[in-house]
Amino acid sequence: MRITQQMLHQSSIRHMNQNLSRLDKIYNQVSTGKLLQRPSDDPFAVSKSMNLKSAIAANEQYERNANSAATILDSTDQTINQTVNVLHRVRELSVKGNNETISEHDRTVISKEIEELTEQLRQYANTKVTGKYLFNGQNIDQPPYPNKDSFLTSTFDKGAVTFAVSDGVSIKANITADQLFGSPDDDANLFKTMGDIVTALQSGEQVSIDQLDENMDRILTTWAEVGATAERLESIQNRLLDSSIELQSMLSKNEDIDMAEAVTKLKSEESIYQASLSATSKIILPSLMDFLR
Repeated sequence: MRITQQMLHQSSIRHMNQNLSRLDKIYNQVSTGKLLQRPSDDPFAVSKSMNLKSAIAANEQYERNANSAATILDSTDQTINQTVNVLHRVRELSVKGNNETISEHDRTVISKEIEELTEQLRQYANTKVTGKYLFNGQNIDQPPYPNKDSFLTSTFDKGAVTFAVSDGVSIKANITADQLFGSPDDDANLFKTMGDIVTALQSGEQVSIDQLDENMDRILTTWAEVGATAERLESIQNRLLDSSIELQSMLSKNEDIDMAEAVTKLKSEESIYQASLSATSKIILPSLMDFLR
């Protein structure tokens, strides 16, 4: 087989381009820190990376949902704590009002304070979190008790506010007004109980503590449920965090380069390309005219 000058040129340029292509590939890997630059580099690894990125995106959404649920539960916990403190004060005042030795003026003063505490409870019932009402179910843009007589009718929504926090797992983050303050037809409705206490004090009658204690029991039971849900949610958040770290680690192993190894390979490819340039220049330069001179 006769080797022509053109064949030498073409072969040299082909090999030089191959060396340049390998140099360009490893240079891009070192520059970006990523092993995969295009799907053709490793179709299986690229497919695995896409699946991992989808899992990471889903996990991040679950984390955002869990954080939103935690915000609601934390605010609910704080509001119930404040409500319980108010009820302790109301009970203390009620016991004091039942003392037969106090004057009518003192009973009036006590009744006025309880009226103020009732309004304070209504404000707690209309608590907002990030601009959304906390105890009005899915009607988050409307207060459950818009005025002081709202407890007499079902002005609030009982819908559940749920968040998907894992695959197939949802958390109910809210409690509704009836769970905390009682339904309108409930004799132990908190606002009705507060009104009865004020009426008894103003009329000089004995204040019934039983219904106040019944309200306290209901609220404490609800508070315990909120705490249990918050504890479960915290466990889920920790698991999501661990899962996020694991997925990111798997993605890094699949995509990221070993920088020390890549730099060594880059130096090697640079040397190979420089050698190919040198060899090619010696092959291409001589021609028939050079020998005829």
